[in-house]
Amino acid sequence: MDLKRREFIKISGITAAGTVILPPLFSSCRKTLLSDNAESYLSHFEVTSGMLQKVISAAMEKGADYADLYFEHTLNNTGALEDGKVNSAYSNISYGVGIRALKGDQTGYAYSEDLLLDAMVKAARTAANIADASPGYSPADIREFQPQNYYSVQNSWEKTSVKDKIPFMQRMNDKIFEADKRVSKVNVYLSDNTSYILFYNSEGLMTWDYRPMVALAGVCIMEDNGRIENFYVSRSYRMEYELMTKKPTDKI
Repeated sequence: MDLKRREFIKISGITAAGTVILPPLFSSCRKTLLSDNAESYLSHFEVTSGMLQKVISAAMEKGADYADLYFEHTLNNTGALEDGKVNSAYSNISYGVGIRALKGDQTGYAYSEDLLLDAMVKAARTAANIADASPGYSPADIREFQPQNYYSVQNSWEKTSVKDKIPFMQRMNDKIFEADKRVSKVNVYLSDNTSYILFYNSEGLMTWDYRPMVALAGVCIMEDNGRIENFYVSRSYRMEYELMTKKPTDKI
C-alpha cells in the first residue's frame, strides 16, 4: 500500500496512542457528547476539549496541513535487591504534551511540561513555525475512538507499596541461589510502569490509552576455581499488580 508521508505520520501517531484508526472507521466515531472515558482522561490531564481545540488552532495558525497533541503521564517505580536485601528504591514521573505540526514533508515539534493553556499555546506556536502560509483552519467536531480495554485494573501499580513487591524479588533471589552452589551473588530489579495517554488531532479525532507494565530482572554472578562469569535476564509484561499475584509460578 502506497501511503503519503502525511497519512503515514497521522496513522503512526494514532498507533502510539494505543490503536490504529483506518479511514472507514472515522464516520462511525462521530459523537456529539463526550463519553465518560473521554471526560476522565481530560480530567486526568486537567484540560478541556475547548483547550485542545485552541491549542490545535495555534499549531495550525501558520498554514500547517495537520497537527496533533500527544499527552502522556508516566509513573515509574524501581526497587533493587542486592546481598539478599532490598536496599534501594526510586520513582520517576514524566508528564506533559508533545505537539506536532506538518507542512508537506516538514515536521514542526514542541513539548510542554506545563499543561496550562498559555503554555500549551506557546509550544503549539513554536511547532507552527514549520509552516509559512495563510491560515485556513477551523476547529473540527470532536470524534472519539474508544480503544479496547485490555487491562481491567483491580489493584493498580500506583497503589502498590514497595513492601508488597519485595516477596517477588526475594523469591527470585532465593531460586537463583538454590539452582547452583557456584552462585556467589544475585541482584534483582523490579520495575513497574504506568502510562496514561491522550491523543487529539486537527481532524477532531480523540482517543486514549492506559498502559500498565512490570519488568522483573536478575543478574547472576557465578564463581568456580577463580573463574567468574555473570549473566543477565529480564522479562516484561503489560499487567497490573492483581494479575501478577494470581498465577504464581516456580519458573524464573
